Amino acid sequence: MKKLLTTVFFIIFLCSPAFAEDEIIDMDMDLIDSPSFSGRKAVTQEQFNNAIEQKKKQSRGLVQKFRDFLNRNKPENDSALKNFKYDGVGEMGTTAKALSNAKPNVVLSSDIIDSYGKVIPKGHYQVSFNESDDSKTISFVQGSNVYGVVKAIDTKDNWNENSIIYARILYPSPSVAKIIFSNLDVCVEGFARIVEPI
Repeated sequence: MKKLLTTVFFIIFLCSPAFAEDEIIDMDMDLIDSPSFSGRKAVTQEQFNNAIEQKKKQSRGLVQKFRDFLNRNKPENDSALKNFKYDGVGEMGTTAKALSNAKPNVVLSSDIIDSYGKVIPKGHYQVSFNESDDSKTISFVQGSNVYGVVKAIDTKDNWNENSIIYARILYPSPSVAKIIFSNLDVCVEGFARIVEPI
């Protein structure tokens, strides 16, 4: 008998919030929200803003100052990060477009002859890719001077490089140099003859 009474009271107890919820929903919410019903006065936007400003100006307590001191190194409390404005520049200090136009560096360990018969002396160069309607070329540049141009063809071999934009020179035979260039858009390679030492 006790189990039966306990079960009945338990069911009544569980069902009562459901009935009460229906009664609350039927009430007129506009009446509840009106200032005359709750005894409140309506507040203008100006009064609200003044109250917020006064709250901000209130002196902070000792406990709050101590808490701020302990949390001073958290990123969300850094004033430089709070006032940071994004300007489209990525982590490396350049935009994605400027990064895709970057010219990787290579070192020529021997003189080579470019596709037009011009000798490119050994040294450090920046490598750039140029594409026109009928040809693709790899240029060897120092500053604003172009020292040589090698015709290029598309390739799918990325040479297991870890970077997206790179240039590389390989020597598959004693008389041939292979130049590889890759950026976000293309991966090309070109061949040049090595100048025979005299």
